[in-house]
Amino acid sequence: MARLQTVLDDLAAQTGCPPTVILESTGPYHVPVVRFLEDHGYAYILLNPLIPYQAKQSSLRKVKTDAVDAYRLGQLFYKEELAPVRRRGKQLLDLRHLTR
Repeated sequence: MARLQTVLDDLAAQTGCPPTVILESTGPYHVPVVRFLEDHGYAYILLNPLIPYQAKQSSLRKVKTDAVDAYRLGQLFYKEELAPVRRRGKQLLDLRHLTR
């Protein structure tokens, strides 16, 4: 997570405001990133994977790379009215994780 912190710090220094992070909900894999973002006070938008998938279907080119996926998530951020996730308490997140 140190590299993520460095990237976020660099973006904040370049733009003058903290960045909003957009990521797909990927089962348990996004949870550590979300916890890191919440612990450090970053706003984030958690998308259902179907939303980027449907946006990809409207594209003529069927390219699948991380860079293209990141670009498309950025496009969704500017085209759609996506709201950052409201913060939940750490205890609530832990309970939710235990019950799944």
